[in-house]
Amino acid sequence: MDNLDLISYDDVIEAAYDIFLEMAQDSLEPADVLLFTAQFDDRGAAEVVETGEDWPGHVGFAVDGEEYAEVRIGLVNEANDELDDIFARMLISRDPDNKFCHILWKRD
Repeated sequence: MDNLDLISYDDVIEAAYDIFLEMAQDSLEPADVLLFTAQFDDRGAAEVVETGEDWPGHVGFAVDGEEYAEVRIGLVNEANDELDDIFARMLISRDPDNKFCHILWKRD
């Protein structure tokens, strides 16, 4: 697929965040929903990261790092400015003709 046809990373982040918000209430522990809701304005982040090598084991197919993006959503540690409390890892297709999303939720 030509890279010009792929969804931008900014649009992937926006879609991931929308999906996360829609599903978080039913997929996270109640304490994590409260924590995320209370602290997201100050410490929340959604970012594209390098696609993890573990995704094929979760989704059952080889993952092309150009066609798919991994988005992590969570809270940033203010001391080191790193996203360290991750509520969801999401694999999203950047191909507009192949709508796909798989989510690994935080589990305590």
